[in-house]
Amino acid sequence: MNVSFRRWLPFLAGIAATAGVAFAVVRHGVGGSPSAAGRGSPELERAIERGVAYLVSSQNKDGSWGGPASNLWDIYAPVPGAFYAFQVGASALALSGLIDSGIDSPEALAAIRRATDFVLTHHKTARRVSADTLYNVWAQAYALEALARCLARETDAKRRDELRRVSDEAVDLLGRFEFVDGGWGYYNFDIVSQRPEHGATSFTTAAVLTAMRAAADQGIRVPKRLVDRALSLLETCRKPDWSFAYAWDHRFSPSHPINKWNGSLARTPSCEIALDAWGRKVPESKFVEALERLKAQGRFLQIARKYPIPHETWFYNSGYFCFFGYYYAAMILDHVPAALADVHRASIAAYLTSVQEQDGSFFDYPLYSYHKAYGTGYVLSALSRCRPPRSK
Repeated sequence: MNVSFRRWLPFLAGIAATAGVAFAVVRHGVGGSPSAAGRGSPELERAIERGVAYLVSSQNKDGSWGGPASNLWDIYAPVPGAFYAFQVGASALALSGLIDSGIDSPEALAAIRRATDFVLTHHKTARRVSADTLYNVWAQAYALEALARCLARETDAKRRDELRRVSDEAVDLLGRFEFVDGGWGYYNFDIVSQRPEHGATSFTTAAVLTAMRAAADQGIRVPKRLVDRALSLLETCRKPDWSFAYAWDHRFSPSHPINKWNGSLARTPSCEIALDAWGRKVPESKFVEALERLKAQGRFLQIARKYPIPHETWFYNSGYFCFFGYYYAAMILDHVPAALADVHRASIAAYLTSVQEQDGSFFDYPLYSYHKAYGTGYVLSALSRCRPPRSK
């Protein structure tokens, strides 16, 4: 199969599918900090408590979550590297969710400790999966973000040194797999090269930048060149209406459905947070617009939730866009006027609590057996930001 065609195959498949179906950073000052919030409604607190209980009960003995148990709908995952990356990334998100929840029961604290040990020990197993697959980028980004959360709360000097050392390693590994045009992606189908070629995606780049901002705020050195090139890629992908093209090469097809606003519902919050965090000021009106559009048109993400084939729903949304979008949308709540923030906290919380599974977990896309860990991590962080701010 022509390699250029492969990149577009999911979108072509989506045309046929849609025809039949009638897609936080613990950082004070940017994205808000869950620790600065008070308690929410009984329903919200109950959902958070159940999510924490799920993660505590499902944690593996080594401190990780999930495993390679398969089903018929699993995505492309070259072995064994894909599973190392999935486990590190999912476990890091679960760790972040536990920390953001603010629940400090002995069981939760023990789970946080075990998960931190796992990320510290195993993050380097997430390396480039194969010539054409870089799921390790996601793993290192969310490991770095989780480690920043750990640094923000750790008081032991020896432990802090270890957290800083491993954070430096994660930044270095992300630097090695920067794409030639700046930024990051997770597939490299067209040209096999040591430095990944044209294929950086706006949302992956935004996730990495947000993690790097969290790390920098904890004193971790982040190379300016990496940041500047990634920010330039985001600005290249940004359309005049502040929707963001899916990837670097998608800028040539701005009217493709995935590049329109309803295809960018999950990407726009993440890209805006990343830009603003690194000094590319985002107007308050654009933060407001991102939340308003998510509230009005969020059904296009919600419809995609749990669909097993990527990009098979309206505007080529994928199931795994859903909680990613709400995770970063919750980060921008502190960037809008208080009255509007209250409205959107309630809206985001109402949707997320409504899709909690019977076992207390959350998931938006079937991914071997890693999906409930990463989904619950995303949602716990988002729900924690839906708590009302504490009175000053």
